[in-house]
This record gives sequence, C-alpha cells and structure tokens, in this order.
Amino acid sequence: MPRLLPACVVVLGCTAIKQRTTPALPELHCKQQDQAPPMMSSRTGTPCLPEISVWPYKSNTEWSAALGERVVKAATPGSQVTEEVCQGFHLYGDSAWCLKAFQNEPSQLLGLSFGIEARDMWSETVSKMFKMPTKLFDCFQPPEKSPALAMTAKNAQGPCDDRSGPCYETHYEANRVCLGGKREVFQGRNYTTLTEQLAGRGSLSTHVKIDVEGSEWSVLEALLKNEDDMKKIRTLDMEIHFGFHIPQEELALAAVSMEDRVTREVKILEELAQKFAVTGSNVETNSVGWRPDRSCPQQQCEEPPVHTKGGFPVNQFAISFVNRAYLNSQ
Repeated sequence: MPRLLPACVVVLGCTAIKQRTTPALPELHCKQQDQAPPMMSSRTGTPCLPEISVWPYKSNTEWSAALGERVVKAATPGSQVTEEVCQGFHLYGDSAWCLKAFQNEPSQLLGLSFGIEARDMWSETVSKMFKMPTKLFDCFQPPEKSPALAMTAKNAQGPCDDRSGPCYETHYEANRVCLGGKREVFQGRNYTTLTEQLAGRGSLSTHVKIDVEGSEWSVLEALLKNEDDMKKIRTLDMEIHFGFHIPQEELALAAVSMEDRVTREVKILEELAQKFAVTGSNVETNSVGWRPDRSCPQQQCEEPPVHTKGGFPVNQFAISFVNRAYLNSQ
C-alpha cells in the first residue's frame, strides 16, 4: 500500500498547510467476522482492519506504521489455533479462551487477576464457568468502590446469576498489592512480582490476567527469561499498552526515545507470541467504531505511537494466549 500523506499543499516539507481535505469514511478490503453476541468481545482469527484514504493525523511517522504492522502480525493467531484443536472457544469481554485449557479438576487450578476495576468480570467468570478459585491484586482501585477488593462480594456462598451483583461461586481473596517488575514499595504502594505469586504452583496450573496500564512490559520481560514460570501458566489474558508513561520507569527511560521504547515493547510481544500461542484479541473489535472522519475531520489529531499503514491505532488492546503444550497434547 502506498504511503499516505496529509492532504495539503506542501511548503517546505508540509510546514504550512494551505488547505485540508476531510478524511473519508474508513474502508474495509476484507471481511470482518460475523459475531454472535456479545458483539464487542475479543475475536479469533486474522483481524480485518479498515484503511483510510486521507490521513487524519498531524504527522505520519514511518516507524510508527512499521511497528504497528508488526504488532498486528504478532497478535494474529497461528494456523494451528483452531476450534477443533481448542475443542471450542469462549469469547467473553477481553478474553478469547481455548476451552481445552480449562479442562481439569478445578481444585488443581488457580486464577490470578492483576489489575481490578470496580468489578472484575474475568475472575467472576472463571469462578462461575470453571469453578476455579481466584486471587485478585490491585493497589490503585479504592476498596470502597470495589466490592471484590473490599471482600464484600459473595464469596463461595452458592450459585451466582446475572442478578447477584459481584459474586464468586468459588473462594476468592483480594490483595491490596500491584504487579510490577520487582518487589518494592513505590509512592506508598506495595508491588509484587509474577514469580512471587507463581511460587509453589505446579506445571500448567495457573490462569493469569494482567491489566496494569503499561506496567506489563517489565513483568513480561522477566517472565520470558524464566522458563519455570512460563511452564506454570495455562492461559494468559492481557490488556497491552504501547508507549504509556510509567512512573516507576521514568528515570530509566528518561533518555530513551519513543521509537526505542515502543520497539522494545513490540519485541517483547513478538517473543511472547513465540512462547505462547495467541488465541484471539479485540484488535478487530476496536476498529468497529473507528471513525476518523468524525473525530479528526480537520486532520487535527495527534498520531498514535503505533498504528497500521492504513492508519488504525493499535497502541492499546486486549489479547489472549494459551500455553502451547495444549496445542500439542492429545
């Protein structure tokens, strides 16, 4: 695809814009998945993403598009991740679960959920669907706004239904601790590591969810260096963030360019997709409401740190993985 340029009369490298063209409606050159409800859940398969004919951003950085294409490639499930191999998928919210990985005696499994909002639907769902005990971790969400963190949600007190509110059919515990690259106290908040929470766990015994607003990269970097920890994880559900500002890393990254920061993060994602198998993401789902012709009608929007060649931003999305041992087992 030819490189898209701002629709302008260029003076000295487009330092002056004489006229603007309103971005047209994004176009699809592929077919998006026909999705049964819930429509906004993660999806399996190759993401079908829209492209634009008129650039909506103030700038058009070559490395942002190149890295964005690598991100989409890394977030695309391989041909071996099929419904037959997985014995079905369950698509729910930010997760695309390979159901084969959830077949076991529930008492042997544990769900670890890092990053909690007022309500943590991931841990509630694995408790309800798979009768799995869970541990929750967050040091930012006020407990008074989260029944789960306050330990006032129903806790192993019987069946849950849609009218139950926050409810766990199996035992859960909440911890006022955040996930980070190292065990520390930072700005008055306690941080733990993934290795610390996986200690003592058996092989393929733990389902993990991570949504820590950009702090995931140091966590993943450490994980990829620890074969024992990787062997303990059955599934990994994450929300990933490219180019986010992380207070703990401010000094270390102060002299690092945005290009180098995002390049490091993309490399981590690519390596993770080699070690684990991608089962799905909400990259395609996020594109459903993308309308730069409305949000950036005068090409006034800031360029995202990573985007496709067609302009679609991929700097934040949810992605799911399964341990490759489940794709190779009978």
